[in-house]
Amino acid sequence: MDQLLFLCIIITALDIFLIIYAFTIPLYPKNWRKQVNKKYKNETATGITITFVTMAACFLWIIYFYFLIFHL
Repeated sequence: MDQLLFLCIIITALDIFLIIYAFTIPLYPKNWRKQVNKKYKNETATGITITFVTMAACFLWIIYFYFLIFHL
């Protein structure tokens, strides 16, 4: 249980970091963002990553609380 809780906290912290990064993207210079988006599709990749990491964090927390509540 402790390992699962630790994993939940780590994934949630990563998710918070990604969300903060997504909110700071407009603060970067427009020229730099255009160059990066041409090569790496940075904004799209960030959005997709946030979606999947958030989904994983939610599922991990659901599993953790399921085990906590039903003492499995």
